[in-house]
Amino acid sequence: MNQTAIRTENLTREFEAVRAVDGLSLEVPAGIIFGFLGPNGSGKTTTIRLLLGLLEPADGRAEVLNWNTRTHFRENYHRPK
Repeated sequence: MNQTAIRTENLTREFEAVRAVDGLSLEVPAGIIFGFLGPNGSGKTTTIRLLLGLLEPADGRAEVLNWNTRTHFRENYHRPK
């Protein structure tokens, strides 16, 4: 079985004048250990929050275990703004 655990395509998130994640595209196959490393301020935490559906991307898309994080979040965990 060749399943993809995480897939992002052109994932982008901005906070006012700061682009925290800029066009991130990656594919992580299921069943491997994936390290997510980088210097402070490189967008690691923002990317994780995007993958969890806690933030919405400004552009692009993310899937975790074939769930679209944007639509799955809205359908199952909608919180009033």
